[in-house]
Amino acid sequence: MLSTIGWVDGLTASGVVIIGCIFGIYFIYKSKKIDADLLFYTGLLVILAGLAFLGVFLDFLMVISTGKNIPNQYGLIGLLSYIWIAPLVLIGMYVGARLLLTEKKRIISVIYLVLMILFEIAIFMDPMNSFNFVYPKRSGEALIDYNLVLTSPAGLLMIIFIISLIVFLGLGFLIKALQATGNVRKKLLLVSLGVFLYAIFGLLESLTVPGFALIFIRIGYISGPLFIYLGLKD
Repeated sequence: MLSTIGWVDGLTASGVVIIGCIFGIYFIYKSKKIDADLLFYTGLLVILAGLAFLGVFLDFLMVISTGKNIPNQYGLIGLLSYIWIAPLVLIGMYVGARLLLTEKKRIISVIYLVLMILFEIAIFMDPMNSFNFVYPKRSGEALIDYNLVLTSPAGLLMIIFIISLIVFLGLGFLIKALQATGNVRKKLLLVSLGVFLYAIFGLLESLTVPGFALIFIRIGYISGPLFIYLGLKD
């Protein structure tokens, strides 16, 4: 039987996936109606942020339907979640480059496209050494916990991704906000706050073990892309 912590883990992950997909699709739909391509990319960001918990979500569905965890001999749980991280960072850096360094957006996009490809190759070529998996004592008693091994190639690339998000996007938009006034300042502050929330709570998620604190961590995590939307929607 799934433990209380397992239910907290599964239900919060389900909420992140479902909310991310619903809001992301809505943002994409709205972007088409008002012809706002930045809002389209924001919709993709929100969807990808939600899908970053797909592994936990599917493991939860498996446990409550069969009483057993998803077979993970090939690292499937980790792959189902982390395949979305690199495209998310790529799109985020592209949006940031368009707003902060327009003339450099192609160069920045190419650099992070290469890093994204390297990250995907790293996790698929060696998933069992890229992730640290923690299994329940008995199958179905809890969900499989996992995080990246920071000293692995994929882990080192993830560190680059997080630093890039915080320094280039978070601080970049914050500096732009402090230089602006009125409504523009408010919008840029919202984008900066969204980036910081996503990066910080995403990092906390990867460093913590399942517990009741996950409720607040995952609310903070999914709030990041939503704040970015509020900053870019107009």
